[in-house]
Amino acid sequence: MSNRADDIDQTGAAAGKLLVGALRASIMLADAALDGLDSPAARREGVRTTRRELKAVRAIAPLCRDAGATNGATNGATNGATIGASNSAIDGVLEFSTKTNQLLGPLRDRDTLLRSIHRIVERFADADTRRVARTVLVATLIFSESDRRDEAAYSAASIDRARRSMRSARAAMASLGDAPAFDPTHASTLLLRNFRACRAELDAALRTSDLGRLHECRKRATFLALALRPFEDEVSSDVRRMRARAKRLAAALGEDRDLALLDVELRVARAQLAGSPLASAIDDALRLARLESIARVEDAAAAFLRLGRGRIKRGVASLFGV
Repeated sequence: MSNRADDIDQTGAAAGKLLVGALRASIMLADAALDGLDSPAARREGVRTTRRELKAVRAIAPLCRDAGATNGATNGATNGATIGASNSAIDGVLEFSTKTNQLLGPLRDRDTLLRSIHRIVERFADADTRRVARTVLVATLIFSESDRRDEAAYSAASIDRARRSMRSARAAMASLGDAPAFDPTHASTLLLRNFRACRAELDAALRTSDLGRLHECRKRATFLALALRPFEDEVSSDVRRMRARAKRLAAALGEDRDLALLDVELRVARAQLAGSPLASAIDDALRLARLESIARVEDAAAAFLRLGRGRIKRGVASLFGV
């Protein structure tokens, strides 16, 4: 029994070390991506990379908290102080990562809108039509309220504030130390709770066409995919399957959400292009894109809902040694 207990402890400790290392790496990558952004293309790519890594931070950091239910109760005040310090550091990482994400949000929204426009206009066979549609939509939706000089100044100011916030996130990460407290039971429970909630929300959303619930599913599916990313192939086939299907579901829901937002923004263009053949062509292209996107969402959702709950529970428990 003692050998088995030792193996379980070692599995949990290894999982904790892997997650903390991945958390530290994502913080460093998110911070580094904001350096040297001296062109619009570099700014877009830097913001995209930072926000992608901050999604990983928001997924991994909660797993690194220690609920203290086991160690804190048995090992006294010293261990309780260690747990408190670790959790405080994790809270700091989450606080400043969230602030950075909010600062960069408007820049990401503009970038997403631009990419959605490009995705739609590429559906036109004629090169001249593609060029005109892109020019009209960008001028109407992207730069309708400010010129490029104002946009560049706003981007630079937002990125500068984001850099300062990331420095605070790095400082919080540094305070976590090399051997923070880690609670494998908490991490396992949190992952399984999100898996069950994602299934329930997804099933309800498909039955009711509830967009709010689909948005919640996207967040939970993203959490599952990114929280398990650090383990790479060191997981059971069932957990690997869940991670892949969660990633696919999150991507499909994200694409559909971006197209839905473009549809809303197009009200401005429709008003200005009323009666124009171009407006009709753009609407037709968007409608087809939405239909294809919805089909991908349905396929990804069906695959996710086929995951066996018992097998996933056993796989996650084994991953953390609980």
